[in-house]
Amino acid sequence: MTERNAPGTGDVPWAAGCGVMAVVALICAMLGAFLDIVLVVRAQRHCLGELDAGEGLAGFVWAASRLVVLPVVACGSALASLPISLIAHLPRFAGHGWLKAVLLAPAVLVAVAGPAAAVLYDVASGGGAGGCVPPCRPAWPPL
Repeated sequence: MTERNAPGTGDVPWAAGCGVMAVVALICAMLGAFLDIVLVVRAQRHCLGELDAGEGLAGFVWAASRLVVLPVVACGSALASLPISLIAHLPRFAGHGWLKAVLLAPAVLVAVAGPAAAVLYDVASGGGAGGCVPPCRPAWPPL
């Protein structure tokens, strides 16, 4: 390895920028899938009561699909927020801590937006079966 292509101190912030979005995507994928499954199952139990074997199997298959779909959505959101994160790690902005924080906040919000939208959609579409409105559910999501 020559001195020209050796990793330098300037490479660490770029790698940290990618690492932050990867951690955000991983947390959103895990927590989003868990929250999605719990909210929809509780709403369906409230509306439908006890499930028979066929409905239970269908719910299990749906929950397994959420364990696949939400990580994909979280990775897509993290990739969409990566340009904002990488801009925040440019040398011009890296010297100013407050400016870097201001640029990283929208990057994290974009990374969280995809899984949050997926959870809201699933709760709005699958949570109120047959026009039943679960308790503590706001009136603004469509049924």
